[in-house]
Amino acid sequence: MRFSDSQYYLPQIEALRANRVMSSGTTLPMSLEGVDRVTGVRDQFVVKFVKSPRMSPASSAKELIAAWVAMELDLPVVDPVIIHISQPFVESMRGYDGFIHASQSLGENYGSRYKAGFEELLAGQKFSGKMETDALRIFGFDLFVTNSDRGHQKNNVNTNGEEFLIFDHELSFSHVTILPFLRTKTPWIVLDHEKTLYQKHVFYPYLKGKVQDFSTFASDLQRIDDAFWQKVETLLPTAWNTSEVGEIRAYLTEIVNHRDEFADQLTQSLL
Repeated sequence: MRFSDSQYYLPQIEALRANRVMSSGTTLPMSLEGVDRVTGVRDQFVVKFVKSPRMSPASSAKELIAAWVAMELDLPVVDPVIIHISQPFVESMRGYDGFIHASQSLGENYGSRYKAGFEELLAGQKFSGKMETDALRIFGFDLFVTNSDRGHQKNNVNTNGEEFLIFDHELSFSHVTILPFLRTKTPWIVLDHEKTLYQKHVFYPYLKGKVQDFSTFASDLQRIDDAFWQKVETLLPTAWNTSEVGEIRAYLTEIVNHRDEFADQLTQSLL
């Protein structure tokens, strides 16, 4: 389902029972059981407590917006949700890993629905068919949202052998961390100092050295339009809707307006 689908809603999940801290993540995500406040359906989820390392209201917003952009571009991204942490849930964790971060994160937290059957993509692992197309589009997506965290330290992409699953986008939109007067005025142009962003990308070794066609991907960027951003404003938790959201919108809109030039830049980056 795309973000723009009229049936899409952002699931509101009440945390019920903690499972374990996933130590492989810098943000110390925790797996837990929760229940959808609307449907009453129980499921397994992963939460990133807003007070965990590298998390904040701003980074939680980045996680959500990046996931919504990926959904709108038909990319295999985790299903984002809001995890509500209550005092009784925190008390049930007392004495266990993650208690301190949970106790400081009452209320709304970014989370995703757990998807079974996926394992970390290993270096040199072979893939073909639709996965080749998705690898190209994920590469384009990460440069679009300036995500520097897919392959630099961790791959942040899993696979079941037939499809990918991407996650961990709290470091996306890195341009907003730069002082406004130092930001590029042409975000659709890949600058020399940004080369490390794509040369260390997990899919760079698979894609480099060939003429890659990003024209379809560039055309799809038109979906990130005013209606998309209006829905973001509606669904984004109020406490996470900082001034950075407007800056992210302006930055991405410039790329969308120059999408053909951006596509050419992506192609050139792989030659």
